[in-house]
Amino acid sequence: MDHDRIESIETKLAYIEKAVADLGGLVYEYGARVERLEGATREIVRRLSEIGSEKGPGLPAGERPPHY
Repeated sequence: MDHDRIESIETKLAYIEKAVADLGGLVYEYGARVERLEGATREIVRRLSEIGSEKGPGLPAGERPPHY
């Protein structure tokens, strides 16, 4: 009876160890994805900032857009 209980506990522990290892791998992968997305976001912000700082033709001062 004691042997069955120990075997059951060992089996559960093996499953838990596997789950923890799998989750650790997922956390690592998601961390790498987050870093890539943060880099892409920084690049987009940089590009938008460049576009926003460029002075285009725009509208003359005081003139309304044609849809008014």
